Amino acid sequence: MQTGSKQLLLIAGTLALSIALYFAPHKISETGVEAKSPEKFSFSSMLDQAKKGLKRQELLPVENLEKALSGDENNTRLLDSLGHIWDSAQQPAISAFYFEKIAEVTNGEKDWLNAAYRYFDAFQMTDDSIIRTAMVSKAVDSYKRVLKIDSTNLDAKTDLGLCYAEGSGSPMQGIKLLKEVVARNPEHENAQFNLGILSVRSGQLDKAVERFEKVLQINPGKYEARYLLAQTYARLGDKEKARENLEILKKQTSNPQLMQEVNSLMTQLNN
Repeated sequence: MQTGSKQLLLIAGTLALSIALYFAPHKISETGVEAKSPEKFSFSSMLDQAKKGLKRQELLPVENLEKALSGDENNTRLLDSLGHIWDSAQQPAISAFYFEKIAEVTNGEKDWLNAAYRYFDAFQMTDDSIIRTAMVSKAVDSYKRVLKIDSTNLDAKTDLGLCYAEGSGSPMQGIKLLKEVVARNPEHENAQFNLGILSVRSGQLDKAVERFEKVLQINPGKYEARYLLAQTYARLGDKEKARENLEILKKQTSNPQLMQEVNSLMTQLNN
């Protein structure tokens, strides 16, 4: 996303994990993310568990703010403070809850985006199917509210498309939204990038090449797209193009994780 959130689809995790996620097939059930048990998501249980991970000096301000909020539950200043505390604790599922409360009070586009970004991050960061289902549902709802206020927000539409494509039983609905974004703005980097990823997932490697090449026209320094383009060329059997992109990549970055991935792929190509 172009607007500051740190989703895994934009290489927010380690490069190796992200690349694996991009190219691995995802199992999606008809009702959403593959369920492991009939349990229901409980925010209060998640909050209690998260509090146990805080140090005493970190927990005290949370408890003080919660106490103040109990007597003034629509106080956006208190909600904002709690949200940012949980941001600092890297708990987007919890911070999203407080930013959603702010959005319910203000019904502002920016506030719904603040909730949506965090629910999206929480959805991408967890392996727990119960939490994933709850978070993607919340993210979808928040992004829809953004688009109800401003239907021209292409970043929100892109993320909504990714929610459907990655976490629901309606992947084609997500792809349709992403295609609508690039039809409206062919230079939308994130929509083009993720359409490339989804093309790889569906085995449409030629289309993936077109998407990644377009991303690199928009942003020649986007090393994630360059690496995935090399990977895709390798899978197509075009070793020369794969090597060419890896050589460019080696000149663009000194990131040790990335270099390890580049050298590994180069070795495979040479063998």
